[in-house]
Amino acid sequence: MRPSVVEQLTGSCRILETVVAPCVDDPFARTILGNLVANLRMLAGALPGIAPFLREDNAETARLLEQLREAVPAELQVRIAHALAEPDADPADSIALDARNTALRALLAEAVRQPSLTPDQHRSVLRRMTERAARAPMRYVATSSPSA
Repeated sequence: MRPSVVEQLTGSCRILETVVAPCVDDPFARTILGNLVANLRMLAGALPGIAPFLREDNAETARLLEQLREAVPAELQVRIAHALAEPDADPADSIALDARNTALRALLAEAVRQPSLTPDQHRSVLRRMTERAARAPMRYVATSSPSA
């Protein structure tokens, strides 16, 4: 599809920088505009990696939930089992992948708060979340503020 989403985001950045920015006199508004452009560029760069990241993250989170399942209360065990029995989302459907990711991560957040988890299980969760953060395709774009 032309223009692609990435091309559209990149083109929007170019227009904002070359047409809009020269017309913005207020330093605060210029800073906000610059931050918006930086965020759009981050999104354009991250977009191709989001679906693969979510597919892998869903699989890894499901594996971790399976490992934790026996250590959590029975009611949570049932909800984890039901979530794990759900079919994987369509690999090309980023909305479905994200919805599954949200559901699995909510269960993980609930499981990790259980006092019945062992120190080794907590370490597994910490290791998994550290690895996840290091691979996430979307990164915070540092903002700046106008000098006073």
